[in-house]
Amino acid sequence: MSRLTNGQKRQQELEALELSNAGHSIDVIADRLQVSRATAARRVRDALGSIPAHEADTLRRQSETRINGWMRRCNTLLESPELSIQDTVRTLSLLATLERDRVQLYGLRLPSAIVVQHEMSGGQA
Repeated sequence: MSRLTNGQKRQQELEALELSNAGHSIDVIADRLQVSRATAARRVRDALGSIPAHEADTLRRQSETRINGWMRRCNTLLESPELSIQDTVRTLSLLATLERDRVQLYGLRLPSAIVVQHEMSGGQA
């Protein structure tokens, strides 16, 4: 495989950042760029590192707004009395993932494990 020029690498970084900002996973970004997952993650990281601070803050706010919207949708689902236990657990898992993503967005840390306990009424286990 031939080495990329600086211009080609920068173009990949910009494309990776656009895909990431659109909510695509590293796997999708790697597939679209036809690179490994590690290279895709590096392209996103390098692109983010070259963004001026005020633009990075704008991107963080946009991402947080998107994450908050998804979290609101999850919380609305959890209010539904028809939601099965399996779907409740899936929704709670998604909420935990979204919270980790939001915390990571701001460079903070979360506990490495979260335990979810579901109590059923009527003494059922």
